[in-house]
Amino acid sequence: MSAAQIDEWLPHFQVRARYSIVVRAPVSKTYAALASAKFSNLTTVRSLMRLRGYRLEGGQIATPGLAESSSRYGSFLQLAAIPEQEVLVGIAGRFWRPDGGIVHGLSPATFRDFQQDGYAKAVWNFLIAPANGSTCLSTETRVQTFGRSATFKFRLYWAAVGPFSGLMRKAMLREVKRIAEQTAA
Repeated sequence: MSAAQIDEWLPHFQVRARYSIVVRAPVSKTYAALASAKFSNLTTVRSLMRLRGYRLEGGQIATPGLAESSSRYGSFLQLAAIPEQEVLVGIAGRFWRPDGGIVHGLSPATFRDFQQDGYAKAVWNFLIAPANGSTCLSTETRVQTFGRSATFKFRLYWAAVGPFSGLMRKAMLREVKRIAEQTAA
């Protein structure tokens, strides 16, 4: 497997959160489950995303060949998708503000170069890897801040929001596991 796209898109960051789960299904079934999972149907995800003013259009993560693919979905910008390996999205803004301070109109190229003082950018992936007849499904969030003020404000924000973000990510992993194992049975 090649290096994870998350490493290429955001190698330097101040904050990282990682979660994983073992799925008793092959990689192909796990990837298909990721593509079909409607995360916005999960109460935890729907509530927390709505509270922050973010959207997952249709509740799904776009994956090439499995779901309607576009360069944007919801508040998140698709940065990379490698079938049966990784899906990566990004978002930039002032996340600590009540409205999230989302920067709109970014393309993958402008997202990569984004480094505006007083802002932060985040990348979030799902990584799929074979694991002894099962699949390891993981998700990682990385955040890079720009400027001392943004770093300070983001750290305060993350102290309050980070645990809830973790609950949401774990709920997503469990949902993909449930779908994949159900279809593999």
